[in-house]
Amino acid sequence: MRQGLIFLVSFSVLSGLGVLPALADGQESVEPSADPAPAGTETPAVDTVEAQPQPQPASESAPLELVDRVVAVVDRDVILHSEMRELVEFVEEQELRGLTGEAREVARGELIARVVDGLIAQRLVDQAMDRAEVGVEDREVEAAVADVASQNGLSVEDLYRQVELQGMDRDSYKLELRDQLRHYKFMNLEIRGRVSVSEQDIQNHYNQRAASAKPDPAWRLQRILLAYPGGSDDTARASVKAEADELLSQIRSGKAFGEIAKLRSDDPSTRELGGDAGLFKPSELAASFSEALEAVPEGEAVLVDTSAGVFLLRVLETVDTAVRPLDELRDSIARELYDKAMDRELERWTAEQRSKAHIELFF
Repeated sequence: MRQGLIFLVSFSVLSGLGVLPALADGQESVEPSADPAPAGTETPAVDTVEAQPQPQPASESAPLELVDRVVAVVDRDVILHSEMRELVEFVEEQELRGLTGEAREVARGELIARVVDGLIAQRLVDQAMDRAEVGVEDREVEAAVADVASQNGLSVEDLYRQVELQGMDRDSYKLELRDQLRHYKFMNLEIRGRVSVSEQDIQNHYNQRAASAKPDPAWRLQRILLAYPGGSDDTARASVKAEADELLSQIRSGKAFGEIAKLRSDDPSTRELGGDAGLFKPSELAASFSEALEAVPEGEAVLVDTSAGVFLLRVLETVDTAVRPLDELRDSIARELYDKAMDRELERWTAEQRSKAHIELFF
């Protein structure tokens, strides 16, 4: 990494930024000299002023302190080492944890390159937003604050209090929101028009997800509970079991499971639903339930005796829960595809802007 580069570092960079005038090709830099006075012209008298002693620095040998330096120039903008370092340290804490020695050094070098690339891309976006004169009105910021508060179940004042607890005052928070809104507007203006997601795209993505998903079956269960009376003796329990056997016989003879559940089940949560208990994966059921259901064909009822009473169980259908129906996933798939397409277009747009920009790196 080049050392000693404090802010603007080379003549070409200084000239490009307008800090120093650029020299014409082949022109040398010379000290200015006064033109000789024409012959016969009286040279005006100049008062002689005794040179005043200049204050000397406290220590001629005091070392210079490097305050900051430039790591990249993007047209007329600079990226400073301090902002690069801040981002690198933030990401390094998360991504490089556990790495040591040479492996950490290699990973850190790659991280620095990624961070600088990201900062360059941000500068290009900022410059494009300035050229497009993208602005955000105060009312839009206030509406965004209210929306964030609403999404978090807070009043606006409560939101500001939470923000202040995190070390940011309300003006800084509103400025951050303004920047985000400006960026969002620019993305809509410059990038969104290039992106579209069709119904066929959604269907194709769904089909790929379904084909690659590992089966994860669940049973839609019906159940009837014949509860043992509290403090019941063996005779009472035997009576309940006999009734359960009779009901099982009726179901196997063709009587509707749901009708019997509504008339006889002691389970209040499913009785009015005809015994429909919802979806359960085999692993979510007691072992005695899952083993009994696996031992009979789908749709056939089975008895399971428990300490609470006798259950009549039946699997209505087996559902693969690894992939939910397309209608339930359509919106989330569309958002996923749209976000990925936006990322691709932003990468293309950034590459186009980089090819047109003057970029110098100093690390």
